[in-house]
Amino acid sequence: MVEFTVSHQSSLPLHLQLLDELRHKIKSGSLKPHDRLPGEWELVETLNISRATIQRAWQAAQDEGLIYRVMGKGTFVTEPPVSSASEFVGFFIPEYRGGFAVQMLGGAEQVLRQHGYRVQFANTDRNIDEENRLLKGLVAANASGCLLVPGSRGTAPHWLASGDCKLPVVLMDRPINGLVLPCVSSNNYEGGLQAMEHLIELGHRRIIFLARPHLELWSVSERYRAYQDIMRRIGEQPKPPFLVGEKREMSSFEAYLEHDDQWLQSLIELLMSPQRPTAIFAVNDWMALKAQRAITLAGLNNPNDISVLGFDDLDIAKYQTPPLTTIAQNAAAMGAEAARRLLTLMGSEQSESILTLIPTRLIVRGSTAPPV
Repeated sequence: MVEFTVSHQSSLPLHLQLLDELRHKIKSGSLKPHDRLPGEWELVETLNISRATIQRAWQAAQDEGLIYRVMGKGTFVTEPPVSSASEFVGFFIPEYRGGFAVQMLGGAEQVLRQHGYRVQFANTDRNIDEENRLLKGLVAANASGCLLVPGSRGTAPHWLASGDCKLPVVLMDRPINGLVLPCVSSNNYEGGLQAMEHLIELGHRRIIFLARPHLELWSVSERYRAYQDIMRRIGEQPKPPFLVGEKREMSSFEAYLEHDDQWLQSLIELLMSPQRPTAIFAVNDWMALKAQRAITLAGLNNPNDISVLGFDDLDIAKYQTPPLTTIAQNAAAMGAEAARRLLTLMGSEQSESILTLIPTRLIVRGSTAPPV
């Protein structure tokens, strides 16, 4: 008898997990036509789920033509659907640098491959016209769906926003303003709380939030909201975000590669003043590395004079001097959960929630210490 599994930690409803598991076992050949499924009470015991959950999953499977029931004998697998060479999905991201994109793609591809789908990858270079072109190309090629990390700052591709796009789409990393689509992202607010609580527990009170001028991005605004809430919680007035760099859209990696330290001058001046902070919560790891450089240029030491904390846990973070304390995002889990949401959408199942948040984790290294 083939065994079924579900995850009680996943945000995907249990009946949809069970339905996806059934689809996978049929596509992979683990279940063959006319194989008998485990009984409902047997699944209740082995999976620790309710009978109503099983009945809901099996009803959806019967509606899809995956199973049939014989009174008094049980539930059986029908002839599996014939796979088509066109069964593929798109996976589009703004930039393909570092381990984060690789892990997100790997998580998504593993789930989709188990269900018989190929993945077509593309880099949009943060160009909204390229996003439109790629989405139209998927429809023309009869793709089954798309996973998309929006490259433009909260703006939807006009073809997607118009409602003309009938392609199932799940967003990753950030939602798009004014567009109701399923989205899987890190819990940026929870991560911000973890960062701030760590600094507060070390004894810091003079803390600034360091970012580029892109506060309209949902992930950035959530991290800053956490900064504000923790400062108010300890009776301190939150400071406005300390913004450095150009308004022009660029990736964090491109910003880090800028060799001109002129745009750090305002931060250096703050660090050299009597009102300097004792800790910096940087919006991401690249910005945290810039903060470490500004501290050095100001003739100070990290962490003895000023602590620095980042967000992302990029590969480079652990190799800094000192190694960077940061908030780790689980990119593989984000990609896998987005893929599961897309499978549900492609199966014509209605999602019970629009936004799915993946937990973050505090990684303590050498860039944070109690204030002198």
